[in-house]
Amino acid sequence: MKNINIAVDGTAGSGKSSVMIKVAEKLKMNFIDTGVMYRAFTKLCINNGVNFSSDNEIQAQIKNFNFKYINENSIIVNGIDLGKNISDYDVAENIKYVAKNNDVRAFMVEAQRKMSESKNNIVIGRDITTVVLPDAELKIYFDCSIESRAKRRYEQNKAKNIVPNVYEDILRQIEQRDDYDKNRAVGALKITKDAWYIDTSNLSIEEVINIVLKKIEEIK
Repeated sequence: MKNINIAVDGTAGSGKSSVMIKVAEKLKMNFIDTGVMYRAFTKLCINNGVNFSSDNEIQAQIKNFNFKYINENSIIVNGIDLGKNISDYDVAENIKYVAKNNDVRAFMVEAQRKMSESKNNIVIGRDITTVVLPDAELKIYFDCSIESRAKRRYEQNKAKNIVPNVYEDILRQIEQRDDYDKNRAVGALKITKDAWYIDTSNLSIEEVINIVLKKIEEIK
């Protein structure tokens, strides 16, 4: 079977990470979550006292971002593993300022392309099919109804005893995230004409995994 790159975009909470991690494991492919890189960069900015209202201060941190991507749970920045810190509340609050910075995105896109040069990669994010890997052998776009995503997040929070955990608040947050992802000036979330669209609203993770594996088998 030939080595290919699989580019994956999709709405937040649509299941793309959960599904594609399992797919990568089954097919022995590299899994690259580009969001980890943006979150780690955001944490670096926080640690260095960056004013997020200043694009100049944000982009000045590029020279300080010496990283090694390990996996979706581990990224080494300047010799320190920030994997356990990239889900912190302050990262979630400020990542939008990093994600819309033109210089940071240009740096990230170049780095992600280099990471994918050897093929045999599954790369997920928001602009992978459109910007990072527009020539990928397979492009997938994950989507899911806002209600289903809010319910999933609510149940996850409940299982982890995360509070506050109000369904209506979660629903509103997801709506706001979708609007931001689809309408931002740089790296907006879009569906390409040649992307394979998957609606996971009424499908289990195992069902989606099997559907994706079958599609990849056809291409490989």
